[in-house]
Amino acid sequence: MGLFDDIEEKFMELEDGNYVVRIDGFSRERTVTGAKPLRWELTLLNDHSSPLPTKFSHIETNAGFQILLRELKSLGYNKPANSRELEEILNSLIGCIVEVHLNTTNREEGYREIKLLRKLY
Repeated sequence: MGLFDDIEEKFMELEDGNYVVRIDGFSRERTVTGAKPLRWELTLLNDHSSPLPTKFSHIETNAGFQILLRELKSLGYNKPANSRELEEILNSLIGCIVEVHLNTTNREEGYREIKLLRKLY
């Protein structure tokens, strides 16, 4: 075992592009800044040795909420009428196979975003 084997994952990075994932769940936990974003649990389904970055939906801001609504629309869902309906939609996505787009938005800082594109199954 090498001295730096514990950080090997940091050298493995998926290229920008489209990927197929399974939605395994979601959670909302308070961050150190006090925000409670939606944290998606996604599993990459193809034979890729590199890990998928974590997807967050910052639904506590208006801009982040609107991004989530656009993504849900692209998956075939109408705008939820209330928070309970939003939770029902999100729960119905668990187990679904979707296509996502991975994009590096700031290479120096390592910022990467994942957008939900379309529901495959």
